[in-house]
Amino acid sequence: MLYAVALLMAIGAASASFDGCSIEYRQEVQSTWHDIWGAQFTGRRIQVAKALFNELFASDPDAKSLFTRVNVDDLNSPEFQAHCIRVVNGLDTVIGLLDDTDVLYEQLDHLASQHEAREGVTAEHFEIMGRAFLKVLPQVSSCFNAKAWSGCFNGIAGQISANL
Repeated sequence: MLYAVALLMAIGAASASFDGCSIEYRQEVQSTWHDIWGAQFTGRRIQVAKALFNELFASDPDAKSLFTRVNVDDLNSPEFQAHCIRVVNGLDTVIGLLDDTDVLYEQLDHLASQHEAREGVTAEHFEIMGRAFLKVLPQVSSCFNAKAWSGCFNGIAGQISANL
């Protein structure tokens, strides 16, 4: 019985952080994201990912210092472009897992530990990146729902940045 109570508490705590990401929002985010980042759009992925980082740097120029190991001084360098793709592909993976909460939370824990190991990364950077998505994605999706996106992205970002 004690195990069942502990399990229910853990499930409740996990789902509480995604309160703003309803089943309907999850489906909408997944569908919209597929239309933005699907295989048919591989040619524009670098442009979308770089636009997100450009928004981050416009909002917080000091954030560039977090990316020196990927040649951030040249935003067109292969190193920086590859990093942009890795970051957004990580989000792609997480969005694909929104319906599989056990695996989703394992992935978010993994991403959290990666960001905890990076000196200088703060929860505020995730908030700024969230605003960058809200600015960039409507430019590449005619049916972008900011409320659905924010509800789900804030849950994702909150889990990753919880210990920062």
